[in-house]
Amino acid sequence: MQNFLMDLIAVTGVNFFLRRRRKYRYLIAAAGAASLLGLILLLLVKDVLIYALLTHFFLNTGMVLAGFGIRGGKRAFLENWAATYLAVILLGGLTGWLTGSGLIPNGFLPAALAATAGLYGLLLYLMRRRSFGNHIYAVQLKKDTRQLEIKGYWDSGNQLKDPYTGQSVNILSHTKAKEFLDETKDKIRLVPYRSLGEREGLLRVTDVDELVICDGKHNVQIAHASVGIADPGLLEPKEYDMILHASVL
Repeated sequence: MQNFLMDLIAVTGVNFFLRRRRKYRYLIAAAGAASLLGLILLLLVKDVLIYALLTHFFLNTGMVLAGFGIRGGKRAFLENWAATYLAVILLGGLTGWLTGSGLIPNGFLPAALAATAGLYGLLLYLMRRRSFGNHIYAVQLKKDTRQLEIKGYWDSGNQLKDPYTGQSVNILSHTKAKEFLDETKDKIRLVPYRSLGEREGLLRVTDVDELVICDGKHNVQIAHASVGIADPGLLEPKEYDMILHASVL
């Protein structure tokens, strides 16, 4: 039962993280068959080395084939096999450590659930961080002789348009705006906006001569770009200084 649970958690995790979209009945059947065959091998095979080879290479390979099939070719199969094997090893090691260390004193099941929550929670966090980081770009703002280099976050949810000019509005942090803009001579206009879960308001907006987004090997250059000035404290804690409009990339 323990082997069945660990195998099922492993293949379910692989199915989720690699987006294989296999139906759960195949995964449950594969984990159940692998656990049953593992029990038979444990009872019949007396040589420890042979038992380990049969379990780690043949039995796990069969479980992956039964659970995920051969869709996607050799590469997809190798990914499924490696991810399943790694998940089984890590989950088993974490569960054993939690049980043996006394951190989870109530037996195997609570330790297994805690190990699953810890490992898969970390993977979800890392995936989110990677996806988030892929949307951060080096940005240059140019106006007259002034130039500012910042980090911009491309936000598909930023759909704000200036109703007077029709331009897309990129939102700059209050601190960087004070550093770069001169509100005594830069023309400021008020643009109405409405954010999710917030009431309507007015955003101070001005134009810059050029906004340059460094996207890998090429740059995206936007002339006469509109830049909104965020309220104090809105972007200061963030890892970026500007929210880019959805249309700029």
